[in-house]
Amino acid sequence: MTKKKKHENLEEVEKEEGCECGENCECGENCECGDDCHEDHECHCHDKQSDLAAEYLAVAQRLQADFENYRKRVAEQLDRERQEGVKSVIEVFLPSLDTFKEAKKGITDESILAGINMIEGKILEALKNLHCEKIESVGAKFDPNLHNVIALLNNPNEEDDTILEEYQSGWMLNGKVIRYAKVIVNKKS
Repeated sequence: MTKKKKHENLEEVEKEEGCECGENCECGENCECGDDCHEDHECHCHDKQSDLAAEYLAVAQRLQADFENYRKRVAEQLDRERQEGVKSVIEVFLPSLDTFKEAKKGITDESILAGINMIEGKILEALKNLHCEKIESVGAKFDPNLHNVIALLNNPNEEDDTILEEYQSGWMLNGKVIRYAKVIVNKKS
């Protein structure tokens, strides 16, 4: 029933049976739920609307939280995949960088050596911009988390576990080892 028809029916009931609300009968006038609220003289439509509104709000908040979590997961996944891509390219590139060390040993012309050093410096700068750093080895203490020992030498002038030579440089990307340094370590005994 519509609000107006309900009110008309209420007036008929008041005329026939007499309304118990008194002279200022308002039961049913403000009723939006369509129930027969005038029988118990209380309208519950506002309570139902409040419950529905609270339920819809809770659903909307859950959806919003789920979407925010999804957005964060996707962003983290994209960042991980980007980092893996950078790591893969650097790992493929490092052996080429190692050849600079070997090439510089055989060059006697100073101008060519300066050019090679300049190119190597640019490459090292680019790696640094990608948060890739060379692991310092020669003269440092052996660290199994950073170095792989390929040989032991006995040098009485150096302390035990000191790295004497670096066979192959090690590299870290964002603080994680992507290639261990291959080193020669001093052992006195």
